[in-house]
Amino acid sequence: MNYKNKIKNFFVILIIMTIIFSAFFGFTSCKKEKTSYISTTTLAQTTLSEQTTTTNIVNEDFYSSSSTEFTNYSFISPKGWILTEENKGQRVLLSNISPSIEESIIVSVEKLDQIKDIKNESEVQVKYFSDLKNIKDKKDLPEEDITISNIQSKIYGYEYTLLLDNKQKAIDLLSFINNDGYLYIIKYMGTGSNIVSETAISDFREFLKTFSLNPQKESAKKAQKPNSVNILILGDDSAFDRPGGRVNGRTDIIIIFHLNLSTGEGTIVTIPRDTWVNIPGHGEGKINGAHAIGGNELTIKTIEELSGLKIDNYIITDFDGFKPLIDFLGGFTVEIKENLSDSFSGCYLSAGVHHLNGEQALALCRDRHRNGEPGFQGGAYAREREAAKVILALYSQQTSFEKFIKMPVFINFLLNYVWTDFTFKDVIKYLPTFGKINTNKIKITTIPSWPETVGSASAVVYDKDATKELFEEIKNQ
Repeated sequence: MNYKNKIKNFFVILIIMTIIFSAFFGFTSCKKEKTSYISTTTLAQTTLSEQTTTTNIVNEDFYSSSSTEFTNYSFISPKGWILTEENKGQRVLLSNISPSIEESIIVSVEKLDQIKDIKNESEVQVKYFSDLKNIKDKKDLPEEDITISNIQSKIYGYEYTLLLDNKQKAIDLLSFINNDGYLYIIKYMGTGSNIVSETAISDFREFLKTFSLNPQKESAKKAQKPNSVNILILGDDSAFDRPGGRVNGRTDIIIIFHLNLSTGEGTIVTIPRDTWVNIPGHGEGKINGAHAIGGNELTIKTIEELSGLKIDNYIITDFDGFKPLIDFLGGFTVEIKENLSDSFSGCYLSAGVHHLNGEQALALCRDRHRNGEPGFQGGAYAREREAAKVILALYSQQTSFEKFIKMPVFINFLLNYVWTDFTFKDVIKYLPTFGKINTNKIKITTIPSWPETVGSASAVVYDKDATKELFEEIKNQ
């Protein structure tokens, strides 16, 4: 009986254990399936989340204009290129500086009915290629069809030798579209020892494919803020038929042009040629003697010591260069506020508005036997102020559109008649602002000074404290 009960109890325990194990493994299996299901769902959600995140990420090189005047546009900037912006995208400059190639892409939006000498978009090509006869080694590149933001367009361009820097090969490309009365002009400029036309055109084409009107996203590409610059403009009194040859004479015209590249505002400061200053390493003397002693380098050091400003670039011309330069630019229109009759300079002009050629302009800028404009000093001071007015008048002669699309023509021709330390990089940096300078926002002034005899020399002395204050104001402009 006991034996039978033991067997019975054994089977009961066995059955119970079987049920428990079955229940345990069933629960574990179910748990595994459930865990597996949860993991798969989580993975799917993570993948979906990653895809969503990826979709929402804005390309850091995506740029969009933000103007209220024209239909906005966008593009993808080439990786690593620097972007500067003017007037919320009315003009944008992209720059790439490498050891062997310097290149830029400039976008400019121009109201068609406000462009001088352009009645319709078909004339843009004509204006672009005009005056290229002045670039002797110019080689046209084949036109290429392209679609920009669903608008049919073309790529135009040419190769040439840039006279700046080391006279390297350069490439200029242009394309544009018309939308709602506005021209969207897109220009490529590149130079360097390793530049290749086919590569430049290909890269430009790829950029144009990203260009689109009516962008749906805000700009992610951050624009750098342009800085202020100080350009020294010198008029050398030398020439082929004068003692000393060219560009090693005294500087009769000395002008500092301070320009705020962000606002387009600026100040022109004329420095009287007889100003008595310290010439570093050579003692005191008239400031125009610095150039005759040590050329451009010593002149810049002298000007920087006087003004406290850092000179970024210089431009110098002489008698032989000034006249053809004025004539090439078509002369200029200027208002003369007094009757001028000077046998020394050959300037004979009545008060009023005149359009002057190169010879007349040189005579005007050399005329120091005069009373001067009302409220301003006469004599040499008036001559220097007139030279500053000539610079602004010359600038105003060419529209921003022409400066923009015909830049290689201007650069190469000007370099036949001026000497400068401007590089291709400098030209590109200044180009957007130079195209939009409002000459009404450029103030012309001079250092507080007066004629005085120093030793046995007839010189000009200046108020050092007032001059320092003037240049501090300019520095903070």
